[in-house]
Amino acid sequence: MSPIADAILSFDGPTPRVVADLRSVSFEIEHVRGDVEDRYSDADLDEAYQLVMSNQITGDDFKRLVGRSEYAAQTLFFDDLVVFLFPSDRYDAVFASFDYDESFPVNALVSAVTEV
Repeated sequence: MSPIADAILSFDGPTPRVVADLRSVSFEIEHVRGDVEDRYSDADLDEAYQLVMSNQITGDDFKRLVGRSEYAAQTLFFDDLVVFLFPSDRYDAVFASFDYDESFPVNALVSAVTEV
């Protein structure tokens, strides 16, 4: 398990739905919360990996365009779900999803993970 995935799982806050280490050609699921594990098939996880990694590759162009080369996390907010993508190396990252409402400690989680 990567240090970033470990920091997410050790965070004193909401329990993640899914945490995965994403590498340039493979991924490893580090955690799936029990109440959601039946919602994700291997095909779903593989498709999500492919989509996230293609975004990682094209994301380098966007970062260069806006004049930034490093970022702490990409965050996607949905109605009741928040997804984080924490970069670890050029094409490696850690994916984490959580249940979301207004009280979710976004800044605290990002701060705790980026201190690793």
